Amino acid sequence: MKSLPFLIPSILLSVIFLTGCKKESESNYTGLSGKFVNETFLKQAADSIPGLIPVYCYELNFTSKDSVDILYGFEQSRLAYKKDGKKYLLVHALQEKDMSFTVNDDKTITLVDSAWNGVTRNSTFKESTLSTEQKWDFENYLNQQMIAGEYALFKADKQAEKKVNFNADGSVTGLENFKRYNLCYSGDCVGEIYPISNSITFSNEKKEVFTYAFKTDKTRKKLGIYQIEGPVKDIKGERAIKELAFDLRR
Repeated sequence: MKSLPFLIPSILLSVIFLTGCKKESESNYTGLSGKFVNETFLKQAADSIPGLIPVYCYELNFTSKDSVDILYGFEQSRLAYKKDGKKYLLVHALQEKDMSFTVNDDKTITLVDSAWNGVTRNSTFKESTLSTEQKWDFENYLNQQMIAGEYALFKADKQAEKKVNFNADGSVTGLENFKRYNLCYSGDCVGEIYPISNSITFSNEKKEVFTYAFKTDKTRKKLGIYQIEGPVKDIKGERAIKELAFDLRR
Protein backbone atom coordinates (compact mmCIF):
# COMPACT_ATOMS: atom_id res chain seq x y z
CA MET A 1 0.00 0.00 0.00
CA LYS A 2 1.22 3.51 -0.83
CA SER A 3 2.05 5.75 2.07
CA LEU A 4 -0.30 8.63 3.01
CA PRO A 5 2.25 11.35 2.15
CA PHE A 6 2.44 9.93 -1.38
CA LEU A 7 -1.37 9.70 -1.79
CA ILE A 8 -2.06 13.34 -0.89
CA PRO A 9 0.05 14.87 -3.70
CA SER A 10 -1.53 12.38 -6.14
CA ILE A 11 -5.05 13.47 -5.13
CA LEU A 12 -4.11 17.13 -5.43
CA LEU A 13 -2.70 16.57 -8.91
CA SER A 14 -5.94 14.82 -9.98
CA VAL A 15 -8.05 17.72 -8.71
CA ILE A 16 -5.85 20.25 -10.48
CA PHE A 17 -5.99 18.21 -13.70
CA LEU A 18 -9.81 17.91 -13.63
CA THR A 19 -10.24 21.58 -12.77
CA GLY A 20 -7.94 22.54 -15.60
CA CYS A 21 -9.88 20.38 -18.06
CA LYS A 22 -13.15 21.96 -16.94
CA LYS A 23 -11.80 25.47 -17.37
CA GLU A 24 -10.40 24.60 -20.77
CA SER A 25 -13.76 23.13 -21.85
CA GLU A 26 -15.64 26.22 -20.65
CA SER A 27 -13.18 28.55 -22.37
CA ASN A 28 -13.68 26.69 -25.66
CA TYR A 29 -17.47 27.12 -25.48
CA THR A 30 -18.48 29.36 -28.37
CA GLY A 31 -22.25 29.33 -27.88
CA LEU A 32 -24.93 28.86 -30.52
CA SER A 33 -25.47 30.70 -33.78
CA GLY A 34 -28.06 30.90 -36.53
CA LYS A 35 -31.77 31.54 -36.97
CA PHE A 36 -34.25 28.85 -35.96
CA VAL A 37 -37.93 28.98 -36.97
CA ASN A 38 -40.77 27.20 -35.20
CA GLU A 39 -41.32 24.14 -37.40
CA THR A 40 -44.05 22.74 -35.14
CA PHE A 41 -46.09 25.91 -35.62
CA LEU A 42 -45.50 26.03 -39.38
CA LYS A 43 -46.77 22.48 -39.87
CA GLN A 44 -49.99 23.32 -38.05
CA ALA A 45 -50.47 26.66 -39.82
CA ALA A 46 -51.03 25.08 -43.23
CA ASP A 47 -54.45 23.70 -42.29
CA SER A 48 -55.62 26.12 -39.64
CA ILE A 49 -55.78 29.78 -38.63
CA PRO A 50 -52.25 30.71 -37.47
CA GLY A 51 -53.50 33.31 -35.01
CA LEU A 52 -55.37 30.65 -33.03
CA ILE A 53 -52.42 28.30 -32.59
CA PRO A 54 -50.93 28.51 -29.07
CA VAL A 55 -47.25 29.40 -29.33
CA TYR A 56 -44.50 30.78 -27.10
CA CYS A 57 -42.42 32.22 -29.94
CA TYR A 58 -41.90 31.96 -33.68
CA GLU A 59 -38.16 32.34 -34.14
CA LEU A 60 -34.91 32.19 -32.19
CA ASN A 61 -31.99 34.19 -33.52
CA PHE A 62 -28.77 33.43 -31.65
CA THR A 63 -26.67 36.56 -31.83
CA SER A 64 -23.86 35.68 -29.40
CA LYS A 65 -22.66 32.95 -27.06
CA ASP A 66 -24.90 34.21 -24.27
CA SER A 67 -27.90 36.03 -25.80
CA VAL A 68 -30.71 35.23 -28.25
CA ASP A 69 -33.23 37.47 -30.00
CA ILE A 70 -36.77 36.11 -29.82
CA LEU A 71 -39.67 36.84 -32.18
CA TYR A 72 -43.02 36.75 -30.38
CA GLY A 73 -44.96 38.09 -33.35
CA PHE A 74 -45.31 41.85 -33.41
CA GLU A 75 -43.18 41.93 -30.28
CA GLN A 76 -39.59 40.84 -29.87
CA SER A 77 -37.01 40.77 -27.13
CA ARG A 78 -33.49 39.65 -26.27
CA LEU A 79 -32.91 37.11 -23.52
CA ALA A 80 -29.79 35.65 -22.00
CA TYR A 81 -29.23 31.92 -22.36
CA LYS A 82 -26.73 29.60 -20.72
CA LYS A 83 -25.55 26.03 -20.96
CA ASP A 84 -26.71 23.77 -18.16
CA GLY A 85 -25.17 20.33 -18.56
CA LYS A 86 -26.59 18.76 -21.72
CA LYS A 87 -29.35 21.35 -22.03
CA TYR A 88 -29.66 25.11 -22.20
CA LEU A 89 -31.75 27.63 -20.32
CA LEU A 90 -33.53 30.75 -21.58
CA VAL A 91 -33.04 33.02 -18.62
CA HIS A 92 -36.25 34.58 -17.27
CA ALA A 93 -38.23 33.42 -20.30
CA LEU A 94 -41.31 33.09 -18.08
CA GLN A 95 -41.08 36.26 -16.02
CA GLU A 96 -38.65 35.15 -13.31
CA LYS A 97 -38.50 31.50 -14.42
CA ASP A 98 -36.18 29.95 -16.97
CA MET A 99 -37.29 27.80 -19.92
CA SER A 100 -35.07 24.94 -21.03
CA PHE A 101 -34.21 23.79 -24.54
CA THR A 102 -32.02 21.14 -26.12
CA VAL A 103 -29.98 20.99 -29.30
CA ASN A 104 -30.69 17.70 -31.05
CA ASP A 105 -28.42 15.49 -33.13
CA ASP A 106 -30.17 16.63 -36.33
CA LYS A 107 -29.35 20.26 -35.43
CA THR A 108 -32.94 21.11 -34.56
CA ILE A 109 -33.84 22.73 -31.24
CA THR A 110 -36.54 21.48 -28.91
CA LEU A 111 -37.97 24.21 -26.70
CA VAL A 112 -39.70 22.89 -23.58
CA ASP A 113 -42.76 25.12 -23.95
CA SER A 114 -45.64 22.62 -23.75
CA ALA A 115 -46.74 23.83 -20.30
CA TRP A 116 -46.82 27.42 -21.55
CA ASN A 117 -48.78 26.49 -24.68
CA GLY A 118 -51.14 24.14 -22.85
CA VAL A 119 -50.41 21.24 -25.20
CA THR A 120 -48.82 17.81 -24.85
CA ARG A 121 -45.78 18.31 -27.08
CA ASN A 122 -42.88 20.73 -27.10
CA SER A 123 -41.97 22.88 -30.09
CA THR A 124 -39.23 21.95 -32.54
CA PHE A 125 -37.27 24.70 -34.30
CA LYS A 126 -35.39 24.12 -37.54
CA GLU A 127 -32.43 26.18 -38.66
CA SER A 128 -33.17 28.65 -41.42
CA THR A 129 -31.38 27.99 -44.70
CA LEU A 130 -32.28 31.35 -46.23
CA SER A 131 -29.50 33.71 -47.24
CA THR A 132 -31.05 37.02 -46.28
CA GLU A 133 -29.84 40.12 -44.49
CA GLN A 134 -33.11 40.56 -42.65
CA LYS A 135 -33.28 39.92 -38.93
CA TRP A 136 -36.14 37.41 -39.07
CA ASP A 137 -36.87 34.63 -41.57
CA PHE A 138 -40.08 33.31 -40.04
CA GLU A 139 -42.54 35.16 -42.30
CA ASN A 140 -40.78 33.81 -45.41
CA TYR A 141 -41.41 30.29 -44.17
CA LEU A 142 -45.00 31.08 -43.20
CA ASN A 143 -45.70 32.55 -46.65
CA GLN A 144 -44.18 29.49 -48.28
CA GLN A 145 -46.28 27.19 -46.14
CA MET A 146 -49.55 29.06 -46.63
CA ILE A 147 -49.91 30.58 -50.11
CA ALA A 148 -46.62 31.25 -51.94
CA GLY A 149 -46.67 30.19 -55.58
CA GLU A 150 -48.00 31.02 -59.05
CA TYR A 151 -51.73 31.26 -59.68
CA ALA A 152 -54.07 31.94 -62.57
CA LEU A 153 -56.67 34.64 -61.97
CA PHE A 154 -60.23 33.70 -62.86
CA LYS A 155 -63.09 36.11 -63.48
CA ALA A 156 -66.59 34.68 -63.86
CA ASP A 157 -64.95 31.25 -64.25
CA LYS A 158 -62.84 32.47 -67.17
CA GLN A 159 -59.08 32.48 -66.85
CA ALA A 160 -57.31 35.81 -67.28
CA GLU A 161 -54.06 35.93 -69.23
CA LYS A 162 -51.96 37.46 -66.46
CA LYS A 163 -50.41 35.21 -63.83
CA VAL A 164 -50.34 36.12 -60.15
CA ASN A 165 -47.23 35.34 -58.12
CA PHE A 166 -47.05 35.32 -54.34
CA ASN A 167 -43.38 35.17 -53.44
CA ALA A 168 -42.12 33.86 -50.11
CA ASP A 169 -40.38 37.18 -49.40
CA GLY A 170 -43.75 38.96 -49.22
CA SER A 171 -43.77 40.49 -52.70
CA VAL A 172 -46.68 39.95 -55.09
CA THR A 173 -47.05 40.56 -58.83
CA GLY A 174 -49.96 40.43 -61.22
CA LEU A 175 -52.73 41.33 -58.76
CA GLU A 176 -54.17 44.83 -59.13
CA ASN A 177 -51.43 47.31 -58.24
CA PHE A 178 -50.37 45.48 -55.10
CA LYS A 179 -46.66 45.17 -54.39
CA ARG A 180 -46.47 43.54 -50.97
CA TYR A 181 -48.56 41.25 -48.79
CA ASN A 182 -48.57 40.18 -45.17
CA LEU A 183 -50.34 37.21 -43.60
CA CYS A 184 -51.86 37.68 -40.17
CA TYR A 185 -50.51 35.30 -37.54
CA SER A 186 -50.26 37.37 -34.37
CA GLY A 187 -51.57 40.57 -32.79
CA ASP A 188 -54.73 42.61 -33.22
CA CYS A 189 -55.24 41.47 -36.81
CA VAL A 190 -56.28 38.03 -35.53
CA GLY A 191 -59.62 39.42 -34.29
CA GLU A 192 -60.17 41.85 -37.15
CA ILE A 193 -62.59 39.61 -39.07
CA TYR A 194 -65.74 37.98 -37.70
CA PRO A 195 -65.88 35.05 -37.51
CA ILE A 196 -62.11 34.78 -37.02
CA SER A 197 -60.56 33.81 -40.34
CA ASN A 198 -57.27 33.89 -42.16
CA SER A 199 -56.52 37.42 -43.31
CA ILE A 200 -54.09 39.03 -45.71
CA THR A 201 -53.08 42.67 -46.05
CA PHE A 202 -51.85 44.10 -49.35
CA SER A 203 -49.96 47.35 -49.87
CA ASN A 204 -49.20 49.35 -53.00
CA GLU A 205 -46.48 51.83 -53.97
CA LYS A 206 -48.32 54.58 -52.07
CA LYS A 207 -48.14 52.44 -48.91
CA GLU A 208 -51.93 52.18 -48.87
CA VAL A 209 -53.14 49.00 -47.20
CA PHE A 210 -56.09 46.76 -47.99
CA THR A 211 -57.20 43.86 -45.81
CA TYR A 212 -59.04 40.77 -47.06
CA ALA A 213 -60.06 37.38 -45.75
CA PHE A 214 -58.77 34.34 -47.59
CA LYS A 215 -59.48 30.64 -47.83
CA THR A 216 -57.52 27.80 -49.41
CA ASP A 217 -58.63 24.27 -50.21
CA LYS A 218 -56.78 21.28 -48.75
CA THR A 219 -54.93 20.62 -51.99
CA ARG A 220 -53.59 24.21 -52.15
CA LYS A 221 -54.95 24.43 -55.69
CA LYS A 222 -57.44 27.22 -54.96
CA LEU A 223 -57.01 30.51 -53.15
CA GLY A 224 -60.11 32.60 -52.59
CA ILE A 225 -59.59 36.18 -51.41
CA TYR A 226 -62.70 37.90 -50.03
CA GLN A 227 -63.81 41.45 -49.40
CA ILE A 228 -64.59 42.34 -45.79
CA GLU A 229 -66.75 45.07 -44.33
CA GLY A 230 -65.12 48.41 -43.70
CA PRO A 231 -64.05 49.34 -40.18
CA VAL A 232 -66.70 50.92 -37.94
CA LYS A 233 -65.71 53.85 -35.78
CA ASP A 234 -65.20 52.97 -32.10
CA ILE A 235 -65.70 49.25 -32.83
CA LYS A 236 -62.66 47.00 -32.87
CA GLY A 237 -62.83 44.14 -35.35
CA GLU A 238 -66.15 42.43 -36.16
CA ARG A 239 -65.68 43.00 -39.90
CA ALA A 240 -67.82 40.43 -41.71
CA ILE A 241 -66.70 38.52 -44.80
CA LYS A 242 -68.39 39.65 -48.01
CA GLU A 243 -68.15 38.66 -51.68
CA LEU A 244 -65.26 36.97 -53.45
CA ALA A 245 -62.73 39.53 -54.67
CA PHE A 246 -60.11 37.32 -56.34
CA ASP A 247 -60.49 33.75 -57.54
CA LEU A 248 -57.00 32.28 -57.86
CA ARG A 249 -56.15 28.76 -58.99
CA ARG A 250 -52.93 26.88 -59.58
